[in-house]
Amino acid sequence: MHRSSIDKMNSFNDKYLHDRQSEKLNILDLGSQNIGGSYKHIFDIPNWNYFGVDLESGENVDIILRNSYQWDEIQSNSVDVLISGQTLEHIEFFWITILEISRVLRVGGICCLIAPSSGYEHRYPVDCWRFYPDGMRALAKFAQLEVLEVMTQWQDEEYSDGSNVWHDSVLIARKNYQNLDSTASLDIFKKRYSEILSERGLVDLYRLQVISIRSELNSNIDDLLQYKKLQVQYENLLETIEKSFFWKLRNQWFRLKKFFYRN
Repeated sequence: MHRSSIDKMNSFNDKYLHDRQSEKLNILDLGSQNIGGSYKHIFDIPNWNYFGVDLESGENVDIILRNSYQWDEIQSNSVDVLISGQTLEHIEFFWITILEISRVLRVGGICCLIAPSSGYEHRYPVDCWRFYPDGMRALAKFAQLEVLEVMTQWQDEEYSDGSNVWHDSVLIARKNYQNLDSTASLDIFKKRYSEILSERGLVDLYRLQVISIRSELNSNIDDLLQYKKLQVQYENLLETIEKSFFWKLRNQWFRLKKFFYRN
């Protein structure tokens, strides 16, 4: 764990958690194994419960995940703060990981993710990705997380341990549903990635997008007639999608998949 990454996590703690030391917080550190350092000392507060999470046993690992993308060991809506540093670049399908992060966070919970934007290949056991600010924002958007802050250390700073080679990016985001229609079903966020990527799960995601758009219109449009016209337009969106050539093709794919991969 290089020095600049620890400093960035310290900054996150100072800015977002300093006034919460009297609260009982469950803090999850994803990719926590101590390899040249860890974040544990930053969150050593009496009221806070820190849990190190990784794929194999080792120093600073409290929970061992049996599956990288399906965290049966961690309940939905059970984590107040999720931190992770120098881990995302080693995860092949990080877009599935962000769905699990969203699932385990409580409503109002926040995450701080640190990952390099540059640097040499370092495989543990693979090294797949580098992240820019727009990529971090897209990741949060995909998981329906509210972006609080995104930054990349573009310039070299005064580090003598080789930290500057990574030019780390930082995403700080919050799980927040306050902008959704009160009638919306939030069950989609409690599902596993395997359910979300199913045919039914994708339909649910489309429906959630329609609800979100309709809620935004409701708060921004004063002209009732104009609103009703747009409401009808978006309520017909699903029907349009389901009649499209793309939809027919993807339905054929799911039928083929079910034929070759029967449970």
